[in-house]
Amino acid sequence: MTYLRYAILLLTLLISSLITAQESFPEATVMNEKGESVALHEYVKSGTPKIISLWATWCGPCRMELNGLKNVADEWEEKYGLEIVTVSVDVPAMVNRARKMAETNGWDYTFMHDADQKLMADLNLNSIPHSWLVDGNGKIISVMVGYSANYEQHLERKLKSL
Repeated sequence: MTYLRYAILLLTLLISSLITAQESFPEATVMNEKGESVALHEYVKSGTPKIISLWATWCGPCRMELNGLKNVADEWEEKYGLEIVTVSVDVPAMVNRARKMAETNGWDYTFMHDADQKLMADLNLNSIPHSWLVDGNGKIISVMVGYSANYEQHLERKLKSL
């Protein structure tokens, strides 16, 4: 059963990487820590690569992903200029808990939230974690759904190709 689960996750990663070649990041607006609206499709065009990760406090695979990224974040920021942007999809009452969880776990990433889950609805997403690797021009390099043990290696291969 574990083998089947691993194979399905790996297949999902491979397929999602293939079907997203060079699409632009979709129009989407979320809120930053100050409560200001941020157009993600414009934010990602800053000239530096970004990982945009949708997550929630109740999502175990999301926490695994964010902890895994914590192990490589500083190195990737230095090597590739990478910025990690987390977008919490927790309901409004949980946004402060999401911030606290990020702080407690040492997830020193750019924090945004989609408390009304409009982003998920607009992009027709139904599962998390859902992450995009985007180049500095806003082009999607890879899409990851779920989390697997080789997640960071997959991302680094993509980052090296930029």
